[in-house]
Amino acid sequence: MEQKVIKPCHVFNHQGRWYVINIEKMSACIIDDETAGVIEKIMAAPDLRLESTMEEQLKKLELLSEDVGQTPKAKKEKEAVPVINLSIFLTQSCNLKCIYCYGEGGEYGTGGNMEEKTAFQAIDWMVEQSGKIKKLHVGFFGGEPFLKFPLMKSVVKYAKKRVSEVGKDVAFHATTNATLLDDEIIAFIKEHQINVMVSFDGTKEAQDAQRPYADGKGSYDSTVPKIKKLLEALPQTHGHAIIMGNTNPQIVKDAMQEIGFSEVSIMPASKSLFTEEQDKAKQARDTQHLIQEMEEEAEKWVTLARKRDSEALKILKTRSALYQGVISLLHNSKRYHACGAGLGLAAVSCSGDIYLCHRFVGRDEYKLGSIFEKELKREEYQKSPVKTSKLCSVCFARYYCAGGCKHDNVGACGSVSTPSEDMCRMKCREIELAAVVACRLDPEDRAFLVEQEIFPPKPCPFDF
Repeated sequence: MEQKVIKPCHVFNHQGRWYVINIEKMSACIIDDETAGVIEKIMAAPDLRLESTMEEQLKKLELLSEDVGQTPKAKKEKEAVPVINLSIFLTQSCNLKCIYCYGEGGEYGTGGNMEEKTAFQAIDWMVEQSGKIKKLHVGFFGGEPFLKFPLMKSVVKYAKKRVSEVGKDVAFHATTNATLLDDEIIAFIKEHQINVMVSFDGTKEAQDAQRPYADGKGSYDSTVPKIKKLLEALPQTHGHAIIMGNTNPQIVKDAMQEIGFSEVSIMPASKSLFTEEQDKAKQARDTQHLIQEMEEEAEKWVTLARKRDSEALKILKTRSALYQGVISLLHNSKRYHACGAGLGLAAVSCSGDIYLCHRFVGRDEYKLGSIFEKELKREEYQKSPVKTSKLCSVCFARYYCAGGCKHDNVGACGSVSTPSEDMCRMKCREIELAAVVACRLDPEDRAFLVEQEIFPPKPCPFDF
């Protein structure tokens, strides 16, 4: 008789209810006290005999396995992922002096400006690297990329021409501090459908303290009118804020919404790899406020869905920390990499060196090659942390977090594959609260959310 074991799962209690996350299936459900107790006992003692009724219950939950001792089939080695998303550093200089900047004031160690011929070579290099993929993405980064607006215009023109010659298409994105926006730049962004993300820290107090000009002057008053003008032309422009210390994220979100942002994201500051050892205390992060806000957000999803308040739900979606987790569990979707760094994404410095991503520019240990060469040294980054990391491979949030931001990991622990304790804690709680939301939404709630285009419909497995 084959031994029956519990499949990898995570049991937790939230506000008096027990929940279980089926890790491999990426699904979640509510369970009763007895079932929770039995699961925890059998996980601690796999030889525990089950009563027939409990065995049936666990089978219904798809948590019981009889496949003990079977060796999984070896998977074929996958080909290297083509580079299709390139962040181009038009300049490694900035007109702001953000106190948490991971790029050492935007200079990334060396400073400098990109020459036009280097920028064009970067486009040629990506076209060659992209293989059979038809849709390419070019990002403008810095420093502040609009310091080199004439060069940006030339690159957009060249990239469109170059990809059309080989039957491909290109989309553009840019990250900006918004301080240089004017009518001409906004018209250019709109004409070429550049997906812009504005880095701005919400309140006047936070913005002026954390993102001053290089001369120390606050940047809030001069920047807000420019952001509002951009939002008039492109209302869906995304705003991204960084919080430090014990800043209340809700206050920041409210301030961003008051300015006019409909889509907002917030993250705690990451440590700069250029920061000296003695500055580490300044980089300490308090994620408890973010976790507390997620606890409150979970209740909002359920309450607003039951009230059928579609307008409030649409606003909540644009500011949500739990949305992606809820969708992952409802759609049973797994992630094996946290982002495209070392896969389909790369960054090119002013001099033409290729790095793991835009955050690693200037750090030679994360240099992958050059736009003047074909070969890339990125084999180690092609492997999934879900399979290779000792910490991640046994974590219940592994298919959601997928190892976390590589730059954040290096800043906190010195290794791309070792996540920091604070981010692990936050991501684990994130997926737990996403499970709470996914479980408490009944079929009618979910149907309403799909009908209102707040949730996407679950993809058909036969749609390729």
